[in-house]
Amino acid sequence: MQEIKKGVLLLALFFGSIHVLVAQISGNNLLEYQYGKLPSDNSKFSSFYDRAVVGYTYNAFKAGITWEQFYTPFQERNYTQLTQYSLQYNSKIVTVKLGNFQETIGRGLLLRSFEILGAILEDLSYRSRNYFQRDILGFSANLKFKNFTTKIIYGKPLNNVFPPTQSNSLRRSDEIKAIYSDYSFKKQTLGIAVLDVSNASGNKQYGMATVSGKVSPIISYYTEFAKETGDTNFSDFSKTSSHGYYGNINFTFEKLGISAEYKDYNDFNVGAGINEPPALIKEHSYKVLNRSTHVVQPLNETGYQIEMYYTFPDASTLTFNNAIARNKLGKEFVFKEYFTEYSFAIAQKHDAKVFLDYAEDPFKLEENRISAGTYFEWKAFKKATLKTEYEFQTFSRTGENIQNHVLTLGYAYKSKLVFNIVTELSNDSFITQNNLKSWIGANVKYQLNKSNSLQLFGGQRRGGPACNAGICYEVLDFNGAELRWTARF
Repeated sequence: MQEIKKGVLLLALFFGSIHVLVAQISGNNLLEYQYGKLPSDNSKFSSFYDRAVVGYTYNAFKAGITWEQFYTPFQERNYTQLTQYSLQYNSKIVTVKLGNFQETIGRGLLLRSFEILGAILEDLSYRSRNYFQRDILGFSANLKFKNFTTKIIYGKPLNNVFPPTQSNSLRRSDEIKAIYSDYSFKKQTLGIAVLDVSNASGNKQYGMATVSGKVSPIISYYTEFAKETGDTNFSDFSKTSSHGYYGNINFTFEKLGISAEYKDYNDFNVGAGINEPPALIKEHSYKVLNRSTHVVQPLNETGYQIEMYYTFPDASTLTFNNAIARNKLGKEFVFKEYFTEYSFAIAQKHDAKVFLDYAEDPFKLEENRISAGTYFEWKAFKKATLKTEYEFQTFSRTGENIQNHVLTLGYAYKSKLVFNIVTELSNDSFITQNNLKSWIGANVKYQLNKSNSLQLFGGQRRGGPACNAGICYEVLDFNGAELRWTARF
């Protein structure tokens, strides 16, 4: 791996030294300063995080580096590192990537790379902050020829549970070799993949097959099978085999849309968790629902998700979603959720939404969980809007009635200035010993120009699970002030 790093840097320096005037340099920087404390802190302190990404383009070549640093009064949490470096060549037929890159096989049953824009991770165990992404350090080659595509991948995926203060041998413990090929004909696509994973525990091989396409102008489908091969029969998808299956079918009419998905995962954690099977749980924008989401368990999970929407003549939309997830881990746990949302306009200029959700979540011991809320965006002035949002949630846990409340008041002037005040209340005994706990925080975002924005937060922010693009992570409680500067160049 050191040879790959040296080779990429030498090539990047070579291309960066010629024809500088005709090349394009671009990048972005994320800087965040915090003064405050998390639940495990005894007192408030300052911390500084910065991530700089610089890209260089010359004809068909692209080179890039990412520099991250984090500083606190605690030396063991601090670091300054070159965390990514890459060189890429693109043509109509072939794409070659060296260094750090992102690749996903299928829908993520075998391998999924990602980057959650603007998200910064901090784990209570290590208390060091780093950008929320999973890449691969190595190389890949992608060949396209008419209806045929093939992809070769070699490298070490990042385990982002461990921050940059830890060794690369710990952060990149898996070594993978993979090849994926597909062929398209008559609006159908067939694909196959083979993945080899090596780590301290040994060596495992996986196979995958996909079929997808359109049956008619209104019907499309996708299905994907994957399993550990070993000495077993590839057609064996019983409970004794390590396998994953995902499939969906979609119906799209003029005003009505219907989608249905099914999953079956058994003993299907690949390596240190380099795969990310589809969760088939609706990803909500509402705080009480996003925080209450079910996190997929590849060790054993079956289930489905059905979603329907209908658009009325007045452009209002009714959405219904139902998701079921079954986990057999010693005993059976069944997560179920029923969600309905109606979005509409008032006086043809004010946007509004109302939602109602019912769920059962035995993993969290939450019974009869009912969530409801309203969202209004009022065009109060010609260039300004007011936002009001209220969310409520109640459920029973071991005989105790729990309630959560969220109230948001906001103001926006064009896209230049956005101001929000968020107040939350809860009597959940898991997070407070008092009858009621409150959080109140204010957030201001100001767009200085097309390339720079400032965001200031002050007060208390409630933590908990959060999901973005199908990836879930833990947000920690915070009490203090936070300033974020985002720049592009």
